[in-house]
Amino acid sequence: MEAAVTVLLIFVVGMSGVTSAVLGFIAETKKLTPDDIHVSGRECVYPANPAHALAVCAIILLAVSQIVASVAGGCCRPGGGASKSTRRVVGVVVSILSWIMAVIAAVFYWRGAKLNAPGTRDATFAGAFYEKCLVIRGGVFVRAAVLSLVATSLAIKSCVLLRAPAAKDAPAVEGAAADEPRPHGQHPPEAGVAVGLPQWPAQGNGQAPYPQPAAAEGYGQARV
Repeated sequence: MEAAVTVLLIFVVGMSGVTSAVLGFIAETKKLTPDDIHVSGRECVYPANPAHALAVCAIILLAVSQIVASVAGGCCRPGGGASKSTRRVVGVVVSILSWIMAVIAAVFYWRGAKLNAPGTRDATFAGAFYEKCLVIRGGVFVRAAVLSLVATSLAIKSCVLLRAPAAKDAPAVEGAAADEPRPHGQHPPEAGVAVGLPQWPAQGNGQAPYPQPAAAEGYGQARV
């Protein structure tokens, strides 16, 4: 169940971040150009265009991706040993880097959205009889889209590191089970203690048998 939830959260983070980047690339092709802006007296008229809405949606999706990744990482979840703590430290560092990349991407998105918003703005005088209007430079949305992809990949990495289960304990030492008690009170024999019974047959009088010394060589039995 935990693995399924992790996969689902990573899918949401990835889809939101990638969609944000795609919208950024599309906004780059739809942004206003100097030919689209008209000068009326001392004002610049910016017509409506899709780049403004695309940039705003890209910011929202990027924020959703980062928030879901941070919540999925479980920053408040307790650690689980030295290996778990080390993994969490790396995961937190990666998450911070992801947020830094996301903030920079959002700044580029916001800059592009502001300069592509429809409306009128005061013209800037570049000379006595020359007026100019501000226009977004090429590549702003592209940089934002690339940074969105980098932030999303780092967010997924941090989510995996922070949600990874703790390492299992090392297996028991071989032979340790020999020290455990056996059923019915049986215990394994201690090392160096000989066990067993004598192999001489029992006699009828109930006395334990003893080995008889062999007759001496060279001597016969005594005669009566």
